[in-house]
Amino acid sequence: MKVMGFSQHGNYEVIKEFTIDDPKVSDLDVLIKIEMTSINTLDIMTRNGIPGFNFNLPHVPGSDVIGKIEAVGKNVKDFSIGDKVIVNTVYGCGKCYQCKSGYEAQCPLWQCLGLHVNGSYSELISVPHSSVSKVPAGFSDEELSAMPLHVPLAWRNIKKLAKAREGESILIRGASGNVGIFAILFSLALKLNVIALSGSPEKESKLKKLGKITVLSSNKSATELNKEILDITNGKGVDIILESFGSTLGNSVDLAAYNARIVSFGVLTGAESSLNVRKLYLKNISIFGTHNASKQEFDEALEFVSKNNIHPIINSSYNIKDASKAQSIFEKHEIFGKIILKNRF
Repeated sequence: MKVMGFSQHGNYEVIKEFTIDDPKVSDLDVLIKIEMTSINTLDIMTRNGIPGFNFNLPHVPGSDVIGKIEAVGKNVKDFSIGDKVIVNTVYGCGKCYQCKSGYEAQCPLWQCLGLHVNGSYSELISVPHSSVSKVPAGFSDEELSAMPLHVPLAWRNIKKLAKAREGESILIRGASGNVGIFAILFSLALKLNVIALSGSPEKESKLKKLGKITVLSSNKSATELNKEILDITNGKGVDIILESFGSTLGNSVDLAAYNARIVSFGVLTGAESSLNVRKLYLKNISIFGTHNASKQEFDEALEFVSKNNIHPIINSSYNIKDASKAQSIFEKHEIFGKIILKNRF
């Protein structure tokens, strides 16, 4: 089959078209002909190389899968050839306590498409049938291809971990990124008071068009920004903070209200942060760490976006053969919304 991938780490120019063997289909797998995928930050990280992580080269990036089933394993009963499906990004071994409890993202042997195994910049992909769902109605293929990685993660962060309640305040760092955009749309549907941080003046105006939210510039000094946020919350602090930066975790503790929940799911600005432990326990703050959602959360998130008419923001679409160019545009951080790749080789 044809794929777009890399044989060495480097900039976007290392992404090339080449041919590899078709994936094997085990008894509990389904083989999917991929119709569309989308670009995520993880694609860039894998291409650049992740310190301490050994890739089997050549490697095929991409985590988002939307397509039709081409073949099913002999023990698969709930899917048929021709079914239109969408795939959760992460799956586990299926045998351990975490998998059997519905927390396969915490499986010691967890696999992420495009990271541990070849991903979605390809004609075909074989995945466990347990990670597959039939597509929800009411969405275009472009919209569906934008959902698999970011929609369930935003859902898990806000609803499952932070257990958001109507009327609470939420601070979203990196709000103009795709997880941030989905988090805003979810928060508005849940009737939260949204404070969105963005480092781009151009994107700030686009964020404001998403709904009734407060948008602040993250380019200000920490002192100035802290004062603004505390003023907005009448000195109380923020109930829920989505922390994708890593290095700002200590500042999130400073901004948190009593009984606040902080969800850490990224290290975009660094993996190290210092925090005031006394504030942490005196304010009874809970900090959650997470990296991906379970299949159950994946299905819950798809149901939520369908019922609440939440649609992804699509920036642009490219043919999969132009993946290198599309990644170069993605890396400029000037886009707002998802870049879609149409898998037409």
